[in-house]
Amino acid sequence: MLRSLSIENIAIIQSLRLEPGRGLSILTGETGTGKSILIDALGLALGSRADLNLLRHHAKKAVVEALFDSLNMNAEVGQILTEAGLEYAGGDVLIRRELHANGKSRAFFNDELIPLSALKTLASYLVEMHGQHENQKLFKPKNHLLYLGKYAADHEPIRAYREAYQHFRQQLNRYRELEKHRDSYLRERELREFHFRELDAIRPEADELGKMEQELSIMENRERLAAAADQIARALYEDDEALTHQIEALKKVMQQLLQIDAANQEHARELQSALISLTEVGRSMAEYRDNLEHDPARLAGLQERTASIHYQMRKHNMDYSELCEYYEQLKEEMNSEADYDTRLESLRKSLEESRRVLADKALRFHRELEKTAAVFTENTEQRMHLLGMKHARFKVEFRQKPCEGLNYIPFEGRSVEPTINGIDEVEFLIITNPGDDFKPLVRIASGGEVSRIMLAIKSVLARNDETPTLIFDEIDAGVSGRIAHVVGEQIRELAQHHQILCITHLPQIAAMGERHFRVDKSSNEKETFAEIRELNPAARVEEIAALFGAKEPSEAGRKTAEELLRQS
Repeated sequence: MLRSLSIENIAIIQSLRLEPGRGLSILTGETGTGKSILIDALGLALGSRADLNLLRHHAKKAVVEALFDSLNMNAEVGQILTEAGLEYAGGDVLIRRELHANGKSRAFFNDELIPLSALKTLASYLVEMHGQHENQKLFKPKNHLLYLGKYAADHEPIRAYREAYQHFRQQLNRYRELEKHRDSYLRERELREFHFRELDAIRPEADELGKMEQELSIMENRERLAAAADQIARALYEDDEALTHQIEALKKVMQQLLQIDAANQEHARELQSALISLTEVGRSMAEYRDNLEHDPARLAGLQERTASIHYQMRKHNMDYSELCEYYEQLKEEMNSEADYDTRLESLRKSLEESRRVLADKALRFHRELEKTAAVFTENTEQRMHLLGMKHARFKVEFRQKPCEGLNYIPFEGRSVEPTINGIDEVEFLIITNPGDDFKPLVRIASGGEVSRIMLAIKSVLARNDETPTLIFDEIDAGVSGRIAHVVGEQIRELAQHHQILCITHLPQIAAMGERHFRVDKSSNEKETFAEIRELNPAARVEEIAALFGAKEPSEAGRKTAEELLRQS
């Protein structure tokens, strides 16, 4: 919902703020006071082309800010925000557009710059404008299928179809990829088989290299290790002047000292402990020296194996753990992977099965749309008749796009192209005058007819349409009297499900609003200013009475206005 709209330096608007609230808000004012400029300013904020003619005379910069209470997240909105590098965690959405006198403009989403293309997409989920605008969603046939899908009573066939479509596309892409890269696949397969044979010759095992390198280091340095261990064993334990023999002699001296002064008992124990430790070290070094293995065959085997492993690591630019993983991966591939033609045939069978399933789901989806179209057509025609278009006829035309490639599914004896939204291309057709043929909605010339058709469709879709805010810019063009009252009732009914801002010149519609704003303009010798104010009950009676066309509201006009307000 639009909580507020702030405008600075747009055309005759110097500074203006509108807070429409929920439900139906009415905007009235004399021609040229700036009502449509409000809508143009909002359009600028939501991504329409920046026209320098909108910039107020002598102003250096125009700014429009639109504050919304939320943004409905879906897959497309999430993708747009991600691609634009923006984050949204819920809550208020502030959109700001700046237009500078040099012709440059910038757009912001919650104070972060946003590309104009992204802003336009996001804006379509916030506001939909209707009136004499070429960019209405209703005029774009690609949206007609979406409208119909929203109106469907049973969404299960749609969900099931989309799941089947995603699976079909996965199978199709896998098949195409394998077929497209047949030669490169075979070369890759041959290379990987060669790699496997090389690695299988050495069969690297996890943690093996470190242990081998440690053992190899010992065997290659056997003589140095033996010499060092011998030196330690002799100095501590084996020579006549070894430290352990010297400490044995010192123990005897310590015993003599203890006979005179027993206070050195602790030192005697420490001397004994040192003797035990040094004796153990000396014996261990002697044993280590005597047991150092000398196995030339084992040494040669270790040198050859570690060299082979290091060669493979360099060749594949991998560390040892990566090499082991690669070997296991290749081993699994060689044990499980069939030849190319077998794989291709297997994928083809999977593709055909997914095509069969998709065709079944597509038929169910199509039939659900046909049922929906029948109800939608009947309800839309009823609404158009209520709105004074008593000869109008409405029709939903279904078409399927032929497909000659692999991306097809069978439908009624033809090969058609499926999309994520089904196999159908849908377009709304209409007859407005007796004797005419059905024509695409986009070719309807009358602005008043277009507005009423749109209102009829929007009324039918009201509960299913997720766009929170609708703008009606003189949607009542070409209607009056009883039909004007019916149009007002339809708009009021629509306002139960949407926030609506409606610019009108008809008292019957103006009386339907929950709030009523009047746009005026004033001027001095130098400038003209547009202003907006919310009308209180008394001022509202005067304004509605003035809409009957008299220069000054008459007493009869006031009574009629009061009666309209009571009835509303």
